[in-house]
Amino acid sequence: MIPSFMDERTPPGERDVFNMLNACSSEWVVLHSLDLAPWNRRRRTEIDFVIIVPDLGAMCVEVKSHENISFDGEKWSPPTIERSPFKQVADARGTFHRRLKTLAPQFASLPIVQCCVFPRSSFALLPNISVAPWELMDARAFRRFGDAKALEVDLRARIAKSIEADVDLKPLSRGLSADQIEAIIKCCVPVQKFRPGAREEINRRQHDLEQLLRAQQKPVLQLVELNERTIISGGAGTGKTLIAMEIAQRTAEKGKRVALLCFNQLIGNWMREKIGTAGTAPPNLIVGRAIQVMAEMSEVPIPASPTQHFWEHELPDLLEARLTDPDFSAEARFDYLVLDEAQDLLARPRLWDCLARFLVGGVAKGAFALFGDFENQVLTDREPLRKSLANLEIAANPVRWKLAENCRNYRIVGETAVKLAGLGTQVYSDYMRSGSSIANYDVRFYGSEAEQSEEIVRLLREFTANGYKPSEITILSFRADSQSAAARISSEEFILRPMRHGAGATRYASVHAFKGMENKIVILTDVDLADHAFERSLFYTGMTRATESVRVLCNNQSKAILLSWISGV
Repeated sequence: MIPSFMDERTPPGERDVFNMLNACSSEWVVLHSLDLAPWNRRRRTEIDFVIIVPDLGAMCVEVKSHENISFDGEKWSPPTIERSPFKQVADARGTFHRRLKTLAPQFASLPIVQCCVFPRSSFALLPNISVAPWELMDARAFRRFGDAKALEVDLRARIAKSIEADVDLKPLSRGLSADQIEAIIKCCVPVQKFRPGAREEINRRQHDLEQLLRAQQKPVLQLVELNERTIISGGAGTGKTLIAMEIAQRTAEKGKRVALLCFNQLIGNWMREKIGTAGTAPPNLIVGRAIQVMAEMSEVPIPASPTQHFWEHELPDLLEARLTDPDFSAEARFDYLVLDEAQDLLARPRLWDCLARFLVGGVAKGAFALFGDFENQVLTDREPLRKSLANLEIAANPVRWKLAENCRNYRIVGETAVKLAGLGTQVYSDYMRSGSSIANYDVRFYGSEAEQSEEIVRLLREFTANGYKPSEITILSFRADSQSAAARISSEEFILRPMRHGAGATRYASVHAFKGMENKIVILTDVDLADHAFERSLFYTGMTRATESVRVLCNNQSKAILLSWISGV
């Protein structure tokens, strides 16, 4: 048995089957609770048991622990059975077979069959063209087995019958060797939901996190433990993303299917990479950009160069149409939603409504933790956000919490960002980091695009001479990527790449695109101002990305405006 123990949340009928299989032939290998979501477009795809019988092949088993299971031709009873168990195990078997062929092509012809076991319910399987009699073992059959040997004989007969009846399956010409079985196990074990040793990893990560978080942030973890629906707000640098990632992992490790999502592509990629690099992400944790995850799960193709109209109108239309399919809706939903930078989705009501429909129970009864800066980092129309928050309060009555201590920026950077943004209220109660100086912040002015390009190169020389790696420097523009100063620089000394083109060099992006991310050094470029609030908010978002130092490159024509903002005039 792999693993050799049952999780405390294992349903009672599944426990019955586990105990019987555990006493079967020592030559058999049984994989328990295999989550195949990473192999099936992130959809809910699990196999309760994969039984490997060396001289016959493999059987995928779906167990339903319910009592009094029935089907009236349209709906299953009890209502918690949302999909046909027979279709569920067939889909899982297909996914398992496809992925096994990809990872280990030598097993392409391995016969893999399927069976549903209802150990606590009788079920009358009427003659049909979809499900064979040997693909169901109900309570009447299961209770007849006096011991594991009888179950073993029965399962062998079912596997043999399934192979004989399927023209696409061929019996094994020779039995699987120990090395071959070990190869199959190695393909499967990394995506097991419950792993020995996971507790040690959880304890280690908990210790590391508590070293990072201040007393003001720790209560958020406790708050989420005690409340199904929470909204956590806070300014840039207050640790929202870090806490969101930890909550998502903790919840997934309890066995729930969790989505850790955001609107921004860069932060979505970063979270997925960060959790994947740690090597501890359970397969029931979905991480990434919300619109991409929804499109992937719904099999909606994204154009090579999607327009704003596609994201805001065409995609919601396609998602809404897909979500009307009950079978798809049942398998594509997740149990818990952790949403970072939530203001970006809430400000786009149609996309938010689509995302909410992927959550079991929806907004009103579902479980979620939303993290966002709903006051200072709203780079779009505020009215839709305000309405979405108001509707959320009415429908879900979430518990609210505010983070106020900055744990990313030095005081001089954070306070200057707040002042340039014109935020009259006190955004932060305190700053975690100490030791800042005037060297952490400076403004330089340029008269032409050529002068700005020369100044960027000088700054790159300055920071690399001070020991910073090129990859630790990010150039952020008030303009779009293609129109930014960094995109026009041609230097043999420094390699500059767009943010989307991977790591390893100094990268550049718009302030919008980099929201939620961070780096040691930030150079703000193309600061050409008109006196209005939108451009002021870009200062706050852009400057607070820096964990070390900020340099601002401003057009001479905007010098008077910038100095007035700094002085508070």
